[in-house]
Amino acid sequence: MKLAYVSVVIPVFFPPDISVIAGLDTALDNQARAHEIIIVIVYGVSIPNYQASAKTGPITIITTHSGATQDEVVVAGLARAAGDFIIEWRSGVDLLRDQILEQILIPTDAGVELVEVTGVNRSITSRVFTRLVNILRPSKSPIRKTIGRVYSRHALSEILSATAVEPHIDILIAELPVRRTVESLPIAISHRDSWMIRITDGLTLLSKGTRFGSRIPLILAGISAIFGIVATFYAFIFLLRGGTPQGWTTLMAVVGLGQAAVLTMLGLIWTRIDSLTRGLARNPDVTAEVKVIPPTETQEFKKRGEF
Repeated sequence: MKLAYVSVVIPVFFPPDISVIAGLDTALDNQARAHEIIIVIVYGVSIPNYQASAKTGPITIITTHSGATQDEVVVAGLARAAGDFIIEWRSGVDLLRDQILEQILIPTDAGVELVEVTGVNRSITSRVFTRLVNILRPSKSPIRKTIGRVYSRHALSEILSATAVEPHIDILIAELPVRRTVESLPIAISHRDSWMIRITDGLTLLSKGTRFGSRIPLILAGISAIFGIVATFYAFIFLLRGGTPQGWTTLMAVVGLGQAAVLTMLGLIWTRIDSLTRGLARNPDVTAEVKVIPPTETQEFKKRGEF
């Protein structure tokens, strides 16, 4: 049993059944001294009445704006978590029971501040991009596709303070300088997004989470510079001999390559500056409504003077 306050943040597209949340409440009561459940859902979705599910811990229902991204939805839930340890769970809520809760919380007893819970990734697109991204990243900070994470209060504070500048949680997690571990579970990672969205997400990871954005333009610029120096030397030799340098098509190709390298570099710089500007100019909180359901058993204990 974890002698601490544990928060569970559940970002969902469709609200879980009342019985599923009631089962999670019971499991948390068995595995933690105190707990809360935070359900984050996009505006416009019908939400069940979870009053009967809040027995031993409060349930907070956060509704976000309809245009919120998946990472913004997660951040909205994490920002409301008040626990000493916070579980972010993106897989089936019915799977989060006593055995799994115990398995992912035990490492925190040894001082681990971040537990990354991985599952079985069946998406070829996601696996290809993840492998490519990690090839271009330092081996000590790989990006992982997870079904859940466990944060300490310190780790969560570091993540929330950095989301205004870099809203991509996977990148922030990979670069977080805390003690961490990985727990693998035989659970399939659900991909509700279309393949086009997954490709876009992979390209975002590739440009922001690696040195791809700086290495490729620098390589192109280096090749262009070498060709330019060779072409200049070639033309200078002909001028000394009193002739006319030939091969203008080659020179035009060299100039075009140089312009392409410069424009690519400028485009990537502009993208990064635009991301930083938008992050600093806007409020990352996309919360539209918050509803808190207090625990019924705690209220009964207070009435009897037993709490």
